[in-house]
Amino acid sequence: MKDRFFQGCSKFKRQEILQTDLQNERKVSKVVNKKKSVGDFMELINQIFAKENVNSGRQMEIDLAKVVFVLMVAAVHITIDCVPEEALSTGLPYVFDSVIGGPMIAPGLMFAMGACLVYSRRQGWKDIFHRGIFIFILGFVLNLCRYTIPDLIGYAISGDTERYLDPILYQTFNNDIFQFAGLALMTIALFLKLKLKDGVMVGIALLCSIIGTLLNGVDVGSVPGNMILGYFVGVEDAAGEVLSYFVYLNWLIMPVSGYVFGKLLKRMKDKDLFYRMAVPVCLLVAVPYYVLRIRNRIGMFGLGESCYYHVTTPDVLICLVTAIGMYGIYYFIGKHLPQKAVAAAYRIGADMTAFYFIHWLFVAAVIYLGLYLMRGTQILPMPWILVLAVLVTVVSLVLADLWMHKWKKEVFRK
Repeated sequence: MKDRFFQGCSKFKRQEILQTDLQNERKVSKVVNKKKSVGDFMELINQIFAKENVNSGRQMEIDLAKVVFVLMVAAVHITIDCVPEEALSTGLPYVFDSVIGGPMIAPGLMFAMGACLVYSRRQGWKDIFHRGIFIFILGFVLNLCRYTIPDLIGYAISGDTERYLDPILYQTFNNDIFQFAGLALMTIALFLKLKLKDGVMVGIALLCSIIGTLLNGVDVGSVPGNMILGYFVGVEDAAGEVLSYFVYLNWLIMPVSGYVFGKLLKRMKDKDLFYRMAVPVCLLVAVPYYVLRIRNRIGMFGLGESCYYHVTTPDVLICLVTAIGMYGIYYFIGKHLPQKAVAAAYRIGADMTAFYFIHWLFVAAVIYLGLYLMRGTQILPMPWILVLAVLVTVVSLVLADLWMHKWKKEVFRK
């Protein structure tokens, strides 16, 4: 019947019918291809992730991220303290200050902190909240030990008011990575208490980053006001001096995203496949971004402290991409490590908080007091900085391990 109808139509009508049939075939083909693509994607997702938690225990990539932080952080801090500010813009000092000390270690550590919550034996919101309070208070104890007490000792010896007494109030209540970590843990605990979905958590953290970026450089005109506000937004005084570090709004997305990633990691049944796909994508996104920003000294690779501590949304998103990419690299490295190296990485990761605290005590004692009081300056050539960094790292690792696995038990047993 259709053929008879088709033959009885005019030439123009037949062409119109043919075009309509061709368009319908294309539409059907697009629908079929779309369904096939969706089906292939879902098959890939099911190949990587299980519906239940299947990947428990220690995660080598997280442990290695902590090890890299431990091995590099002393060199970063000593470089910043012992190199003239104008020399931090080029060469090896710039690499330690703005590249390694920028997106490579601290953001990955914040990401790891969030992921580790998923693998912790105490995952309840109350446990996480209490841990946040402890870390927050520990930050002020560290300030007392690395700034306040050395400043008082330095003033007692030298009588130098400008160097040791003028900044003492600010340094005592200064917010650093411990204070931020404490606030972030308390926030994640609140999210869990409210039973927020993963996407909502990340969305809130992303919104905080955007708001924090827009508020960067605020100055309320008073030192106490700037110090309090500086825990949450990037504060600078009228002279452009940075008055806040690792501010809450700007950095919150790192540990929150790490927590969500940790939940995905726990369901990951084919990590090889995931990281083989993730690492190239992360490198293709991050490397050109780094090259452009480093070449032009902009964003978190710019000069001064605010460009990093008051990180903007584009930069912190690249830090996320970098963290996932580096985790993939650490994962493939970890597969080829001997069992003794794996055990050492786990032990170093477990000692990390104690190590961070102890290494700052040596930096304060050796640089802020020793070098300055003996020489009138704390400036050192780069080779000596590297030697000092190695010594501080080794001694701090030994003392942190003794504290965590021997002395701590004896102290609290009493």
